[in-house]
Amino acid sequence: REQIEVALKPWNLALRWVESSTQQYGVRNHYRTPGQLGSDRWSALVGARARGLGDVLVVDCGTTVTIDALTAQGEFLGGLILPGVELMGRALAQGTAGLPLESGMFEPFPRNTANAIHSGALQAVCGAIERMRQALCEAGSGNARVLLSGGSAYLLVPLLDPVPSLAPDIVLEGLVEMARA
Repeated sequence: REQIEVALKPWNLALRWVESSTQQYGVRNHYRTPGQLGSDRWSALVGARARGLGDVLVVDCGTTVTIDALTAQGEFLGGLILPGVELMGRALAQGTAGLPLESGMFEPFPRNTANAIHSGALQAVCGAIERMRQALCEAGSGNARVLLSGGSAYLLVPLLDPVPSLAPDIVLEGLVEMARA
């Protein structure tokens, strides 16, 4: 933050840092310490709320995977953070003896180690998404959509039912909503 402020000082720009809060932009943050929620997740929630989709899981699949539950009324109930697909594979390669760090392909019943690691990571992420979707359905309207963003999102689309929507720019959509406000 400090480096950015120093670099932009010659242009006399008024910088506004995005920080999560208790309630703003139609979203109410139920985190115990609202400011602890990352600004990227907060922005994605604001973007999802602006889409007016009803109950929705906002899932970002990058280095980590975040799965955030947002009700149709704009209540952010909470969310999960877990290792991303590649990070899970690296953790297995670094933390165990004999498991390779190799590219794998998804298979329902993997028949080699690389595919077993890759498929296991994808299934773990999908399982977390499905469990959170079920919990949101039970807590909300009975139906919840899934929005996927991040570099690994495309890997999950064919594995989830119902089929999720890709929202590659959901964080930027949230920033646009914040700027409009």
